[in-house]
Amino acid sequence: MRNLLLIAICFFFFQITKAQNEFITIWQPGITSNPTVNVIAPFQANSNQIWFPGTGQNYTISWEEIDFPQHNGTMTNVTSNGQVLIDFGTPSKEDGLNTTYRVKVSNGNGVFQQIKFASHQVLPPIDTILPVLQMHGSADKLLLIEQWGNIAWTSMVGAFANCQRLQLTATDSPNLSNVTNASLMFYRTNSFSGADSMQNWDTSNIQNFSFMFAQQHIGQTYSPDSNTFNPPNLNNWDVSSATDLSYMFAARASLNQNLNSWNVSNVKNTAWMFGLCYTFNQPLNSWNTSSLEDIHFMFFGNPVFNQPLNNWNTSNITNMSNTFAQCSSFNQPLSSWNVSNVTKMNSLLAGASSFNQSLASWNLASLSLAQGFISNTALDCENYSKTISSWADNPNTPNNINLNVVTPAQYAANITSKRDILINKGWNIIGDIVGNCVLSTSEIKTSENPSIYPNPASDYIYIKNFKNLKSYKISDASGRLIMNGNIKSEKIDVRNLLKGNYFLQIDADGNTLSFKFIKN
Repeated sequence: MRNLLLIAICFFFFQITKAQNEFITIWQPGITSNPTVNVIAPFQANSNQIWFPGTGQNYTISWEEIDFPQHNGTMTNVTSNGQVLIDFGTPSKEDGLNTTYRVKVSNGNGVFQQIKFASHQVLPPIDTILPVLQMHGSADKLLLIEQWGNIAWTSMVGAFANCQRLQLTATDSPNLSNVTNASLMFYRTNSFSGADSMQNWDTSNIQNFSFMFAQQHIGQTYSPDSNTFNPPNLNNWDVSSATDLSYMFAARASLNQNLNSWNVSNVKNTAWMFGLCYTFNQPLNSWNTSSLEDIHFMFFGNPVFNQPLNNWNTSNITNMSNTFAQCSSFNQPLSSWNVSNVTKMNSLLAGASSFNQSLASWNLASLSLAQGFISNTALDCENYSKTISSWADNPNTPNNINLNVVTPAQYAANITSKRDILINKGWNIIGDIVGNCVLSTSEIKTSENPSIYPNPASDYIYIKNFKNLKSYKISDASGRLIMNGNIKSEKIDVRNLLKGNYFLQIDADGNTLSFKFIKN
């Protein structure tokens, strides 16, 4: 009797351990969807079937009908590379379309390692990327993740992408120790609200979080969802290996979690990370942003975000287009930002209708795209005047910048000459008018900076406000030296140059200044 009891206890604990090892999900194969999810498979699953998008060798799948466990099946030694068909047969319920099944996957005699509902292609690189999905599993039929089990996942790329009914009730955590890529893991999971258990996930080895929770409307444009995706305590996540957080929460309208303790020191890309996150307004001033290169659309369209970011290290960023566009509450100083390497600022603050901060300290040396940069902001006459006056005074400010519409900006009458410097350098500024403010003498540099004119030039380039002129060099856009010589008067003959863009270096008593000019 004692031996029988011992055997029974051992069998009981074996069954419990086995159950804890399984990856368990709930499916409804008879559900109807509009639009229909078309799976790349030999045929489309019927109302009693699912395409399970698993990869592994000699693993086991068992299933049972919920409320009718006697209707069940087991598939052993399954080997699949992307998908396997599960046929549940005729359901026990009279209303078969509403029948649900519990599917359990274990390593069996081998190993189960990946689930991937969708692979994806990316449209040509533009400001807004839209992944194009190719479906490998019946995403519309998956309802629930009940348990993660002991599966050692190798990748989470597209794991549950487009599972628009998916919810998570699992209290355990997935084994992500071998996962470096979780991009698109829950992409387009419209109903997904997350779970408390997510705070315990070990994400320390994941490098790519791009699109992990991003929401996308079926119409191929980003559209904020109406669900309550806002899992608590994501601040616990270790993202120290991360390099890409782009689009991570894009358009998750309810997200408002404090992520300020994240170690983002290796992150290069946060484009669209909080774009269209309508309620996100959490501090990020503790982030180490020294590796950041791309923040375009990072806070785009967020009407409440207004957190201090002036201590961010922006020295390696090259793309800031639309970063705060349509952020109607944002009004924080950015005067400490080093933007000397930024090439794209188009629509950076467009529609940031509360923004009223001077950008006079910004060095625009690398800028090439700036259309709409400060359109429809709240820049007052004083801050706008300080900004363009300082840009005009900086000899590194580039030529031929299309700032385009800056309405409703106004500038002080006594900095008109500064604005003219920008215009003479080929800047296009539309919509600003003379206002009622006046900058004090201390706020305006009275000594004129060295400059060249006209630009574009046809015959001669004239040199202004240089002392002790020595020599010059002219090179083409590829850096090839075209002309050089000593300067004997305050003009350089460029009549023999072909039409095009050139760089002029002028040596004045050991100090070298560079200018870009166009030869007509």
